[in-house]
Parts: sequence; C-alpha cells; structure tokens
Amino acid sequence: MLIASIDPAEFRTQAIEIEPFAGGINITPVGIPVDFETMQMRRKACQPSIPGKYANLGVSAQIHLTLFEKEYLILVRQQKADHALLKLPSGYVPLEQLSNPYLTLAQELVEECLLLKGKKFCRVELNTQRLIKPYSELEYHSDDLFQLFSERSNPLKFPQAQIYINRQPLLGNPFLYIHKQTCSAQLVYPLRMKLPDCEELSLLHAEEQYDPISNELNVILNSELWLARVNGDGIFSLNKLIRDRVQAMKIPANTRLSEVFAPKKKTFM
Repeated sequence: MLIASIDPAEFRTQAIEIEPFAGGINITPVGIPVDFETMQMRRKACQPSIPGKYANLGVSAQIHLTLFEKEYLILVRQQKADHALLKLPSGYVPLEQLSNPYLTLAQELVEECLLLKGKKFCRVELNTQRLIKPYSELEYHSDDLFQLFSERSNPLKFPQAQIYINRQPLLGNPFLYIHKQTCSAQLVYPLRMKLPDCEELSLLHAEEQYDPISNELNVILNSELWLARVNGDGIFSLNKLIRDRVQAMKIPANTRLSEVFAPKKKTFM
C-alpha cells in the first residue's frame, strides 16, 4: 500500500570525521554538502579506524519490547537485489539535523514503525513528547499511543563511550557503530517500547522504495516489522505481532542478519 512519496533531490548531508575526545568519541561534519546520489557513491567498503573519515552519519533504533513476559528486539526486514536483510530500523541524518541526530531518530521512529489498532493507527510518544502524524493518507486515533523511552540496554555489545557532535554531548545516550561495508557511522539509540493497554494491535512497517520512473521514493506500508528473541549467540526465533498475538514465523529464504549483529571490539581505541 502506497502511503506517501518523497523527492530525494531535497536531501543533503555531509561526510564526517571521528576522533577521540574527552574520554569518548567526537563526530565533526566536514566538507561541502552533497546530495543523496553522491552520498551513495561514497558508501564503499573501508577498514574502520579512529581517527578517521566516513561517508555519512546515520541513526538506528534498538527497540526492546516485553510481551507476555518475553523480551523482543524489533527488526526490519529489507529486501535487497539478491537477498533480504534483518536490521535495526534506521535512516540517514540530513544536513539540517547533523548537530542534533536525536531529531532524525524521532522522525525515523514515527515514519517507519507503525502500530495499528483496529482500522486506525496509534500516535507515537518519545520520552514523553508526542510526535507528529507523518502520513496524511492514514487515519490516526486521537488518544491511543505507544511510548518509547531511552534506556541503556546493550545486548548487541556496542563499545561503551560518550558520543559528542562538535564536542557537545548527544541527547539519548547513543552507542556508536562503524559499518565497514559502507564506510559509514551509525548512532544506535537504545529504547524501550510500551504498548497501549488495548486490543487488536498489530505492528507494521513503512519502507521507502525508489521509483526510477518518477525519481521519487515511494513509502510502502508492509508487514516487515519483526520481533526477534535475542540471546548471547544471536537471534534464536522470529515473530510478528498480529492482532494482539505474537505469532512465530519461519525465517524467509535467503534472509541475512545485518553486520550490526557481528562480534565487536570492546573499545574504539
């Protein structure tokens, strides 16, 4: 279901430099602003190092949800050319939000993770702040909402370090993760989701897909928002929330885990 279209020509961002600072890590946007196509051309494999320069900055949401006394991690299944990828909900940080990527996090959450109650969608609240309704094509409940709170859970074992941008500490206490396949950096924000106390709840996903004919990003509503049971060895079951029921699902063929689940160094230094 098509729910919106976005012109990628409006997107601009900058490369970033990462260096040690005050016992943590500082991120500095550098160079001239570039468009979406140029950014994608720069995203090539590299050997990460700090200090170092990277193609772009992104944000990811590490969302934890407890249902029926079981702990889940919310993942997105994204279709690639020859395989599908299970990954954290994520997005690119645009130029105007590079000084405060927490704004990008809020935008990605409200646009990508949708909770359906009956025939209408619930509003989103991030750390007690109610977020906008992103899609005019969808109908929203006036009062029902799901809440997201920052927490410091670290099951994916990211290095522990204070992260700064332009030497200012960041809201939300994110972890930093270097994605070597694209020579990019991700700020990973750990969050706890709380669902409303009501019935007929289903988690859905909104995904951007490029249309070469219109040169636009079409936002498609689908069911590719997954609940993963995670332990020290990785994911051991996949499920979906459909009409209040956690339904076990077989892992679809040719589906891989994102590099974010690979073993990590304990520190950046």
